Amino acid sequence: MRQNFRWQERHNTEHMMGYAEKNKNFLTIIEKCNELIFFTKKNGDFIHVTTAAEQLFGFSNQEYAGFNLTGTVHPEELNHTRERLQLVLSSPGANVNLKFRSRTKQNEYRWIEGVVTNLLEESMQALMFRFNDITDRVNDENEQALLLQDFTKRNQDLNQFVYIISHNLRTPLANLIGLINILETDLLDDYNKGIVDLFKCSTDRLSETVFDLTHILTLKDNQGVKITKVNVQKTFEKVCHSFNEQIKQLGVILTSNFDCTHIHFNKSYLESILMNLLSNAIKYRLQNRQLEINLNLTMDEHNNCTLRFSDNGMGIDMNVNKDKLFGLHQRFHNHITGNGVGLFITKSQITSMGGNIEVQSAVNEGTTFTITFKGEPVNLLNQNHQPVLQ
Repeated sequence: MRQNFRWQERHNTEHMMGYAEKNKNFLTIIEKCNELIFFTKKNGDFIHVTTAAEQLFGFSNQEYAGFNLTGTVHPEELNHTRERLQLVLSSPGANVNLKFRSRTKQNEYRWIEGVVTNLLEESMQALMFRFNDITDRVNDENEQALLLQDFTKRNQDLNQFVYIISHNLRTPLANLIGLINILETDLLDDYNKGIVDLFKCSTDRLSETVFDLTHILTLKDNQGVKITKVNVQKTFEKVCHSFNEQIKQLGVILTSNFDCTHIHFNKSYLESILMNLLSNAIKYRLQNRQLEINLNLTMDEHNNCTLRFSDNGMGIDMNVNKDKLFGLHQRFHNHITGNGVGLFITKSQITSMGGNIEVQSAVNEGTTFTITFKGEPVNLLNQNHQPVLQ
């Protein structure tokens, strides 16, 4: 048995030497190109490997003489490799892509990928596997996949942690606010009234923070958000009525123009967006100038619906703040209280629905938000420029 094996190995070696001599000119060209190539018989026995392949795997041509291609393949890719080889054998001149891990002399494996060509009926009389070493690329992809998996899990854990914290804070916080509201402040002196006012202010800010956390988590998981036909004009009027007292007291001039009345969007999101924009316009108005707010809803020739919300307030220094305008907890006027989450939530609501928001602003000149909505608008109108509230 041992003698038969040695005879077969010697026979394969002689065959490889003869094959190399017969195809000397072709192989010389390949060697000069430093190509990674295996040549095998129909049954997968190696006939010749290029010098570049010898150096990559550590086996010499003589050592490969005792190997079959499938004997060097990692067990996990063996069946797939056999199936691909059967496919290339089915037709002369056929080309089949192949990717597998191939064993090295150090009993390690390297990922290789390339094309097997059926040259059995050509002068080469072999299967030619021309390949590239992709080990580094595969390792990088695997590392990135693991990092992404770890990042996803950490993000889920963080979201769950924030949800639990915000949920568990709501009940005791509501109790605190309730207790403050029923407190008989008339029985307190001025000093203690001041402390209670500060305490009330702190609980209100904490309540806003908990609400914002819950809102942000809802935005990140918007699978249950419904898109319906929303009347923008009526939604804007509803939001304006929420600020009715401030609008009347400050003498705010509100105007609107609608090329269409409805868009396909989430109703609650649209109310929140308009609420944030209107609230900011009022909050960041110029004290020495009457506040003017204008809302325009237009439609282009491609049925894209665009909403422009503009004011003549304080404005924002875009040269300084452009890149952080929609960031979380970003504020641009420190003399006015706020949490700096309104624009973050606004952009998140718009982009989660496939829309886009852009800003143009200048200090002491005002700000214009341009929102593009995804989806076709409906109920076209030909309305003139008109006031919303008198």
